[in-house]
Amino acid sequence: MQTVLLVVYFLLILILGIYSIHAYLMIYYYIKDKRKNKVKSKRTPRLKQYPMVTIQLPFFNEKYVAERLINSVCAIEYPKDCLEIQILDDSTDETTFIINRLIDKYKEQGYDIKMLHRHNRRGYKAGALQEALPKAKGEFVAIFDADFIAPRRFLKVTVPHFFRKDKKVAAVQTRWGHLNRGYSFLTQGQAVALDGHFYMEQKLRADNDCFINFNGTCGIWRKQAIEDAGGWQSDTLTEDLDLSYRAQMKDWKIVFVRDMVVPGEVPVDFNGFRAQQYRWTKGAFETARKLLKPILRSKLPLRVKYEAFVHLTNNMVFPLMFLLTLLSLPILIVKVQNPDTLRWYFLILGAFTLSVVPYPIVYALAQKEINRREKKQSLLTRLARGFIPVFLIGGFMSLSLSNSWGILKAIWKKPTEFTRTPKFKILSKKDRINSKKYVEKVSPMSFIELAITMYLLVTTTYALIQSQFTLLPFLVMYTIGFGYLSIASIYQTAVNRLVLVYEPEKA
Repeated sequence: MQTVLLVVYFLLILILGIYSIHAYLMIYYYIKDKRKNKVKSKRTPRLKQYPMVTIQLPFFNEKYVAERLINSVCAIEYPKDCLEIQILDDSTDETTFIINRLIDKYKEQGYDIKMLHRHNRRGYKAGALQEALPKAKGEFVAIFDADFIAPRRFLKVTVPHFFRKDKKVAAVQTRWGHLNRGYSFLTQGQAVALDGHFYMEQKLRADNDCFINFNGTCGIWRKQAIEDAGGWQSDTLTEDLDLSYRAQMKDWKIVFVRDMVVPGEVPVDFNGFRAQQYRWTKGAFETARKLLKPILRSKLPLRVKYEAFVHLTNNMVFPLMFLLTLLSLPILIVKVQNPDTLRWYFLILGAFTLSVVPYPIVYALAQKEINRREKKQSLLTRLARGFIPVFLIGGFMSLSLSNSWGILKAIWKKPTEFTRTPKFKILSKKDRINSKKYVEKVSPMSFIELAITMYLLVTTTYALIQSQFTLLPFLVMYTIGFGYLSIASIYQTAVNRLVLVYEPEKA
């Protein structure tokens, strides 16, 4: 039994080490691009004439943020006679009435704006986008989710990329900004993680001609490319990732514009955040099941295949990390009982802890780039952004249970309802989620995560008593991560339910 434990633990660490090679590769690409001074984007042609553009706004029960987005879209600098706005509404609450009021207002001002309301959610967001596509007048189709604010110059910056002569451009993706970054530790952690994705993964993949993805919002597509790739499909929970890869497999390209920032909200609801991460994880694995085999069998360059493989399967680190969590106490007991006979085993194992090192570095480099561009930041803000990447390890670990469950359901091909992330228009610390509708119910996962927190506390205590300090930093971070997510999600939901009972008029 001890031998099995040692072999399994070593294999888990080894596989994680293999995935960490990609993080080291990101750092290498970053340094290489810096040396080549690849900081300036390629010049794009100016628009000599304005092509017809359709802007699609998919909504489902977004009463807090619908008006803000529609107002921002109608403020975009673009000729009204070349712009169509489609509001794709699946709402079942007062959101529909808010939309109708705004449509009447902007129609009087000469906007071509309409609502396409569905009484069913067939295909969820992908279904709504696919049903609306044939009705779109535009040669290009921009998409914004409800929690974002469209910048006035969005179309003037993105549309010219479709007329580049060096690429057959299917879509243009812009970078997400964060309206409520400083609201809580949860929002700060999400902002840092997303910055790492956009500043490092998206930019470096794009610069090295690898596949990147449209992020579901804050981007614009060539309608022809969507149709050529087979349209929006709802057989995965990440229809954006799925379509992106299908288009690029047909020789279309996606351009990433780092310097166009579209501000949006990150989730402040712990249960909503967990549900979002679950959806992204399960959807990515469903996309891998669907597309990875034809990608690997294609004539694409090896580096493109490698990046695609890592991109579509990197969520496998969650079940690996979860298993390592469960095995942490048994492996400590074995180490204590066999200090001499297993010395070389644990020395070799210790070397693989280097697999963790590149991840906070990747996020820290992204924050360095942001700090360089946002020169008005205080020293305290810069220091905070520098330390958060280290604690993200524990934060990611806390998601390992629910995300592992998502991967298992993807393997079993279990269909899952598309649960949209609730938005509350919470931007500063004076705003409160209490009494807001749409707050997710406490997930059973919260109580399992709480039990894991207790288990990790026991493991950490045992490590301290036995003076096993090698694993201690990781155990502490994992304990904090699981404890913070589980306790905060239970507390937040309980408080909100009480407020709704005693102050229902505020809902």
